[in-house]
Amino acid sequence: MSMQSTHGDTGRVASSAPDATGPDALVTEHLYLVQHVVNQLASRYPRHIDRGDLWSAGAHGLVEASRRYDPSTGVPFARFAQIRIRGAMVDSTRTRDWASRGLRRGLRALHDCEAKFEDQHGRQPEAAELADALGIEVTELERRRAAAVRTTLLHLDQPIAGPDADETTLGEMVADSGDDGDPEAALAHKELLGTVRTAVQFLPAVQREVVERCYFQGDLLRDVADTLAVTEARVSQLRTEALNAIRAYLSTTDDTVPAVPAQAPGVRRRAAYVAELTAQTNWRSRLDAAPVARAVRRSA
Repeated sequence: MSMQSTHGDTGRVASSAPDATGPDALVTEHLYLVQHVVNQLASRYPRHIDRGDLWSAGAHGLVEASRRYDPSTGVPFARFAQIRIRGAMVDSTRTRDWASRGLRRGLRALHDCEAKFEDQHGRQPEAAELADALGIEVTELERRRAAAVRTTLLHLDQPIAGPDADETTLGEMVADSGDDGDPEAALAHKELLGTVRTAVQFLPAVQREVVERCYFQGDLLRDVADTLAVTEARVSQLRTEALNAIRAYLSTTDDTVPAVPAQAPGVRRRAAYVAELTAQTNWRSRLDAAPVARAVRRSA
């Protein structure tokens, strides 16, 4: 009995042991092929092609090869896997490349022709000479050269010689263009401008006219008063009420804007304005400065 039990246990252990010829074992045994193919292709690709990305694509190709391999074909797995690995790397590179294959062929032809001319004449060709050798017009040659510039990546962390002969990086040499160089700051600035424009547009008609003329058009209070047929004091009051309303709304969207004092006149009108603006706009409409159309009241 004990011998049968032992035999049965041995059979279960043997059945659970890993298959030395299975897909996982093939991947582990031939993983070195991935780096081998990377080394072969790296010399043909430009510097901006990340070798780590190539390796990852090749490893994926190796796994696929292990799943698709059929030993009955008689083809050694290493040879079969190398083809799959190389194909995976090439496909990955093509999907990441923004230049068309036709453009890449044209650039290779240009470079090959230029190198051949230099070997024959010992100097770089003139534009007309190179265009003649390629059988194209000079304008077409310039177009191809411009395309080559657009398809060249520069690494910002690439070390270069600085103005004082000290080593620096290309990124440190690029001038900061203000908020345009910081997408987050640029977006925040655009949203702020849109919010202010939206807040002004939602003011009652007379208050909006006073704010626009005083702050956007530079009109004097007396000119605005003459147009509205009211006193300058009334225009000043309308302006204050409008600014308090805008400030009340901005304080709900920006913690840095102080709230309007509770004793300031027009509490109910201000609260209704803030509620209406909050209900009828969102961050996207404020960002685009395009609030929902509404009827306005013209009353002084």
